[in-house]
Amino acid sequence: MKSWRFHKYGAFDSLRIDNIPIPKPSSEDCLVRIEYAALNPADRLLIMGWYPTSAQPPFSVGRDGSGIVVAAPKNGRFSEGDRVVCLRSIIGIERDGTLADYVSVPEAHLAIRPQWWDARDGAAGPHALLTTWQALSEVSSLEAGEKVIITGASGGIGTAALILAKAMGAAVISLSRSAAKREKLITLGADAAFDPGDKELISKIKACGGADVVIENVCGDLLNPLLQACNPYGRVCIIGALGGIKATIDPTRLIFNRLQLHGIQVARYSDTAVGRAWADIIRLLEPIRAKIPIDSVFPFDQVPQAFERLRRGPFGKVLIGPMVQD
Repeated sequence: MKSWRFHKYGAFDSLRIDNIPIPKPSSEDCLVRIEYAALNPADRLLIMGWYPTSAQPPFSVGRDGSGIVVAAPKNGRFSEGDRVVCLRSIIGIERDGTLADYVSVPEAHLAIRPQWWDARDGAAGPHALLTTWQALSEVSSLEAGEKVIITGASGGIGTAALILAKAMGAAVISLSRSAAKREKLITLGADAAFDPGDKELISKIKACGGADVVIENVCGDLLNPLLQACNPYGRVCIIGALGGIKATIDPTRLIFNRLQLHGIQVARYSDTAVGRAWADIIRLLEPIRAKIPIDSVFPFDQVPQAFERLRRGPFGKVLIGPMVQD
């Protein structure tokens, strides 16, 4: 089969298509023929050698994907021909990922693709939704009527957070430096959208009622000012650090407003917890038939170009596919 693999850390020019054997699933795995995969900023970190745990190169990244089961455990949850999506998994981190024709996935890390999604939606949605569900529901205990700020709001995580927060009854302020993207975020459901570089940002947020929850994808120099915009007992969920891994925090803002800082990592879900979380997400989103926006779809032979699109800042998810032509 064909698989995109990088051959040394820190070098995107070592990423190439290799012909390797189709993986042989264990008794607890399904063999899935991938239809579409999606890229994540964390994939770039892994290739650069900045991810804390990963398999050694040569290695195929990609933790998002949707496809068709071609082999399944006897008496298991899935059957040949089932159309499935990948949830939180070791694939793309400890085991070759979804930028390939086939992938072997632990059965517990798969779910039947929602009936209102096509294969592209199945690649775009699960990882981003599970990550933001962990932040909004399980960590922040978001309540209807509360106010959520989302930084880096136009990416996959940002748009997923917007969709979930609105479905949970919250008001949402989305932050993006692009005027065109801010307009799209309003169309997607944001109650307000501001430029994070605006000198009046904090006063504008406070005029909207402040922040009860912050979904922080940027960090860097943006994190500390946003603490000033938080209401008492505000919860700040740090998911990414697109603006830099170093940030200075004024601890008095945490102390006097009883703020909470939380790190969010979808890989910390147990097999049981990820299945329960996914079921909760589907129950919430099915009535509105929600989908994560897809920015662009690149052919299988253009993975480097897709990573460049991801680096430039998409609106929604960047996909690869179809993997295998019928």
